[in-house]
Amino acid sequence: MKNKVAILLFILLITIPALADDPPEMRAVYIAIWDINSQAECDQAINNVLSTNLNAVFLHMRVRGDAYYFPNREDATYPNPEPRAQYESVSPSGLDVLQYMIDRLHSATPRREVHAWCTTYNSWQSSTAPSSPNHVYRAHPDWITENAAGTTFTYSDGAPLDPGIPGVQDYLYHVFMDIVRNYDIDGIQFDYIRLLKADSGYDPAAKARFKAETGWDYDTENTSGRLAEVYKAWRRDKVAELVQRVRTQARLEKPWVKVSAFLVNFSDSVETLAQGYNWWVAHDAIGVLQPGCYSSSVSGTVADWDFYISKLSQNGDQNRLPVVCAIGDYLLTAQNTVSAINTLRQKTRKPDGFNFYSYASLFKSGYPEPTSTAAPTPTPHPPHAPTIFGSGGPMANWASIPDTFLTPGQEIIAPNPPAAMSAVLNAGIPRITFQRPSPASDGDLPVHYRLYRDSASPVRVYYDNMVMEWWDLSPGRSSFMFDDVKANAGTWHYTAEAYDKWNNRATATAGPVTVTSSAAEYIIETRTGGKNIGDYSEPSGKFNSSDSHSTAPGCTPLIGSRFSLPTDGKNDVARFTPSGISSGRYTVYVTCFNYSSANAPGITVTTHDTDGTRHTTFNLTMANCGNKWTQCATMNFNAGQGHYVEFNSATQITSGSNDRMNPAAIHIVAILEASPKEPKPPVIPGLSGTTQIIVDSEPTALDFDDIGGSGKWLTTTFGENYGGSARYYSAASFPMNSISVWILDLPQAGRWAIDGYIRSGQTSLAQGVQYRFVDGNGVVRNSVATQRTGAGGFTINVDSVADAQAYSFRKGRVYVTLYGNTTGSEMIIADALRARLIEAEIRNASWALY
Repeated sequence: MKNKVAILLFILLITIPALADDPPEMRAVYIAIWDINSQAECDQAINNVLSTNLNAVFLHMRVRGDAYYFPNREDATYPNPEPRAQYESVSPSGLDVLQYMIDRLHSATPRREVHAWCTTYNSWQSSTAPSSPNHVYRAHPDWITENAAGTTFTYSDGAPLDPGIPGVQDYLYHVFMDIVRNYDIDGIQFDYIRLLKADSGYDPAAKARFKAETGWDYDTENTSGRLAEVYKAWRRDKVAELVQRVRTQARLEKPWVKVSAFLVNFSDSVETLAQGYNWWVAHDAIGVLQPGCYSSSVSGTVADWDFYISKLSQNGDQNRLPVVCAIGDYLLTAQNTVSAINTLRQKTRKPDGFNFYSYASLFKSGYPEPTSTAAPTPTPHPPHAPTIFGSGGPMANWASIPDTFLTPGQEIIAPNPPAAMSAVLNAGIPRITFQRPSPASDGDLPVHYRLYRDSASPVRVYYDNMVMEWWDLSPGRSSFMFDDVKANAGTWHYTAEAYDKWNNRATATAGPVTVTSSAAEYIIETRTGGKNIGDYSEPSGKFNSSDSHSTAPGCTPLIGSRFSLPTDGKNDVARFTPSGISSGRYTVYVTCFNYSSANAPGITVTTHDTDGTRHTTFNLTMANCGNKWTQCATMNFNAGQGHYVEFNSATQITSGSNDRMNPAAIHIVAILEASPKEPKPPVIPGLSGTTQIIVDSEPTALDFDDIGGSGKWLTTTFGENYGGSARYYSAASFPMNSISVWILDLPQAGRWAIDGYIRSGQTSLAQGVQYRFVDGNGVVRNSVATQRTGAGGFTINVDSVADAQAYSFRKGRVYVTLYGNTTGSEMIIADALRARLIEAEIRNASWALY
């Protein structure tokens, strides 16, 4: 009978399929700060996330110009003055919401990704001003944008900052990069990375910057709107510049961090709101797109998705990087969310994942359930999560983050763990040591180590438990040691984590060790049978033995001590060379026996340590030291270097022949200052190897703009190359009332020549074509070139100077405008533009961090 049961069980085991993971797909949720602004709510959110197959969270860490983390927590490379918790309070006030969630979600199995979701330009949204004077809304009201009529936006519009103001761009860059540098995030997201309205971005400071960068005065030279498209392109490029700047630097700091952006579909945000996400993708300025598909219907949700993909498809970039559908779950019923997911998964260009807005609609009840019926009566809806993630739902099984989210070149092979790790007591202090491991299978060695201490086992790898951090980018050392002088009395466990250049990690553990005293102490006595007698010596003079000894706490009873007499010549030296203490800073105490003969005022105490050799005068007398410990020195000790403290009678003041110098014992007590964490090394970008930049001008070109048909710019196939078409201004349409603009993004400073492309055989084109740009010294250059070259290729001399006289430019944007023709009504071609590096500016380049 037992055999039949066993056979039946075996058949069942091989016929019931095991639950398998779903195909890789990002499954994330936006968690607004008001849902996690207390520790209890954080704990509830963590439990909810871990109860589902969500594999990432996006935490609202910058709501409106405020921080729900600690700005410049350890490192101020990117100065960040933002005040904490202005829009929403936090309980307790010292709660670091970002770190709290990172600690627990990264420690989960499976690990969940944590992304910092940050509002970008909108600065405030309440009639009550933020309490902190450091808040950008109060500190920089001059940064809030204006419309074309000169009206400043208010809090009711979100008080958006103007992207065209350099101070705004620098400020926001530092905020974003501070989070990247100081927190172990998996990603950071731009929200409100756009103009609030088409009629915004006209702050006087922005227009002044426009003039400085293009040479055009918007207020005086925008006759009949001729500068409208140039300003629009420039304004869009300012938003792109911030995205690109953060993305570029983040890849140097932490190349595994996913830089993403939330998109909107309000009448084509690229054209109307300066949200040029197609440019970002084409120029590798963003890592992940998360287009908002916020509709109250399945068809509207799908239509939003289709629009974004069609926009990217214009330049063939729809598959260039991950695109995640940010789905407006709060606007849908649970079943409609499921239907939208299933429909989008069938698309030719399906989403690489879904990010649900919001946490409340997934996990909280009581919100009105959306419905398509007319004038509905709101009814409380149940949380959507069970329908989506429960049995039979579209996300019932676990899915990992797709490999397509990895940075090009990124690998996920962990390094080998720290080798030969141990934790032992040394003079009462836990000493943790480990060795650099051998290379992993991919050849990588660790570049970064962290050490954690915890009373629990396994060690909770939380930020508050981290006691040491090392950086070994060379790598230049093979062993690591840390004396945990701040370990209080108790039993402790240790974990060391090794990280390679892609932040892959491996762990080693050691312990437990039990600390009986929170302060390290070390006593050296002078008679046989005393403590650490091997550390005592008498380099010179004559010493005698006494049966008397100090009774100061810790001294060994009844062993006696050593003394010298001034009648022997006052050349007596008693030396204490501590061998059993770890490197660190210590206070040195001395004691003598409690007899009137212990009378050695004015002796010399010499300390030889890492600070050199120092001499001080000290009274080694019964009144000062008899049967008690009295401080006589401090020392910065370096283990293994033979550092010592000695007492010398050469300067002793005597009043009688029995004035004994009796350093019966010394007591060395650690000054509890742990070795500081090693600072993160600076990150300096290297020089670019790019020596040529080409910008096309076909109708869908991303670095070129003009007014289009209404401005009499038309499309021609004269382009031949670079898209096969070009823009032109008809001879019959003069006088010219529309300006076109190319945006050249120069990868390094230097002297660059600027050329224009022309198809061969074009001999009837304009001769006196006028171009304008601003060089690296801020000089506006108005040049005149001919397009009647006859020969094809980049034969138009746009900058109108020979290569030897090419102008100097700084790294970054150069805006080249085509604005007229001095020779009259001749057809003007606006085709591809090329910048050639003639001579690079030489400067020192340092290594990147990873």
